[in-house]
Formats: sequence, structure tokens, C-alpha cells
Amino acid sequence: MPLKNTRQKGRAFVLKILERIKPELDMSAYEVSGSGAGLDKGDFRIPSIDLVGEAKDHKQISMATWVEQAKKEGLGHSRTAVFWKMPKSPSADPEIRVDMSLELFIEMGGRFKDPIMKEPTREFKWDLENLENAIKRVKKRIRPEV
Repeated sequence: MPLKNTRQKGRAFVLKILERIKPELDMSAYEVSGSGAGLDKGDFRIPSIDLVGEAKDHKQISMATWVEQAKKEGLGHSRTAVFWKMPKSPSADPEIRVDMSLELFIEMGGRFKDPIMKEPTREFKWDLENLENAIKRVKKRIRPEV
């Protein structure tokens, strides 16, 4: 069934994005109902990463305008991203691209860094043992043996 207007087309695109995001990233991601009309702005939210998403399905790409709109719709929110459909990709299985600030990209990518310490040093092992002993002493004070 062909979509009748741009609002329907936009909503269908938002639902297509959420269809991919929910099982892969965050089941609590949701479409913002009445986007742009009320106090809650942006097309959808991804709570686990605290992100406001703006969806764009247009024939002509206007990235600078879209980014400014995403910032505005984010209401000062620092985590905003523009999700857009490659113009010639099919609506049934669109190629979806994401635009975000370099700072946000680095912040999100930092979650996948290797840990600072791969194996504990002697000093760290000693600190862990002291911590375990301190916890045992605290437990004895809280619940003395009867």
C-alpha cells in the first residue's frame, strides 16, 4: 500500500529504524508521539544511550539543515543524531545512515576500549586482599556470630 503523505512516510521510516534498534540495541527505544507538536521533541528516543534521534527520508540530502534541526529538537540535549535513508535505496529495505558529532562518536566508541589493566599487578592483588579483609571485618560488626 503506497503511503499517502509525507507524515506517513516519515512515521514509516521511524518505525523501520526502531524495528532495527530495538532487538539490537535497546528494547525500550520508542517513537515520540506527536513529534514536534508538544514539549517532547525528536522523532524517537533510545533511553539506554540517552539519545534523541531525528529521522529523515528525503530525495535531497540537506545534512547541515538536518543537524541543526536535530540540535534544536534535542532541546539542548548533547546526544542527538540524524538517521537518514540513502535516497536511491528501497523503502522496503533501506540503507540507513547515522550522523552524529565526533565527540559523541568518540564517547560511544570509548565503551569498547581495552581495559587499562589486563592482569592485576602484585600491588593491586595486595589491595584486593586488604579490601576483602576489611569487608569481612565490617560484616562481623554488622552481624556478630551468635
